[in-house]
Amino acid sequence: MRTVLQAIGAFPALVDFIMEILSRLVNKQIWKNPKLWVGFLKCVQLTQPHSFNMLLQLPQAQLEGALKKIGALKAPLETHASQPNVKATLPRSILVVLGIASDPQVENHSQAGQPEVVDAGNSEKDNNAENTNESSGGG
Repeated sequence: MRTVLQAIGAFPALVDFIMEILSRLVNKQIWKNPKLWVGFLKCVQLTQPHSFNMLLQLPQAQLEGALKKIGALKAPLETHASQPNVKATLPRSILVVLGIASDPQVENHSQAGQPEVVDAGNSEKDNNAENTNESSGGG
């Protein structure tokens, strides 16, 4: 990764080639090697906005981790991902990480605090019908 970082600094025109390298590293799950992952994140930071599509290829957990380590990436990445042609290609989990879509689990938890309205009339009728059936057929 050090060589890639040096190449970016010395030859900015190589950015497309470097994006190919980073894409291959994502496919090989670079986040499983902590030392390489740190270098990968530095490359992503140095090559933005070219690296935004690369970041959006990451699994949800890795994208969250990357954005926590490099907080300055979130706003421009969110802007990039909000473009209709980009947004349409992204899984909901990635949109949730970026704050573009809401998390359905969070919505369900917020609604859980609201009291549920139960129609007690129907349940009492059902209970009475069951009791009647049990007493008449209990022979």
